[in-house]
Amino acid sequence: MQLYPDGSDVLDTIDQREESTVGVPELDSFSDRGLVMSVYTPLTSGKEGSVYCCRAHPSTRRKFLAAKVYREHAEGSYKWNATYFEGRERLLKPQVIRAIRARSSYGKEVAAGLWLEAEYTNLRACHRAGVRVPEPVALAESALLMEYIGNGAGPAPLLYGVELTTQAASELFEHVVDEIARMLSIHLVHGDLSPYNILYWQDEPIIIDLPQAVDPRFNHTALDLLHRDVKNVTLWFARFGVRADPVALTDSLWDRYQRAAL
Repeated sequence: MQLYPDGSDVLDTIDQREESTVGVPELDSFSDRGLVMSVYTPLTSGKEGSVYCCRAHPSTRRKFLAAKVYREHAEGSYKWNATYFEGRERLLKPQVIRAIRARSSYGKEVAAGLWLEAEYTNLRACHRAGVRVPEPVALAESALLMEYIGNGAGPAPLLYGVELTTQAASELFEHVVDEIARMLSIHLVHGDLSPYNILYWQDEPIIIDLPQAVDPRFNHTALDLLHRDVKNVTLWFARFGVRADPVALTDSLWDRYQRAAL
């Protein structure tokens, strides 16, 4: 077994940025639990939060880990609307549901926690099922620690910025569809899939950003969300000459799902 998943064991670009190490209070819990030794400057930053590259503790048998810190109560940053919320209310008390729907301070706080927990739970379920996602490692009050996808030179690029040959694009497209199908087989539809939340690493797609994923057994919009996911993917791959009918592909996936044939 390799010492690290990326095979690296020497000082590299990220190591040389040690002087840029920053304090991130939201990640103190991971340090206290002996999972993280130091935190580097952010890899990405968006409306929902920031992702940091962390120096992993040797006990994790990893060189780096990624930590996603969620912005607290950021207005509009949590997609906890009716579309994504449907099906989750069965797990909550009525007063909590009312607070979330009213968008009260308490409701936003609860929604934020549920959003974070949902991403951890979905990542864990996908990883166990063989879906290529970052492996979740630990959860804190407002942060998620997970597998770092990339190497010492930097993180894996998002798919939208990658240039591919027609042959490579065709193979990768089939791989992405397989990942969508594998998620569906465990009752998950990503719900926001696009080239902006698929990483490309070692010729493979890695699906990221899963807090909004819905369970088609309890969400009546799941088929529409699945179609949107498939359409987003097929449109992007079409630029490289990959031809696919998103409606037919969605119908095929959904039919196989309903027959438990995925």
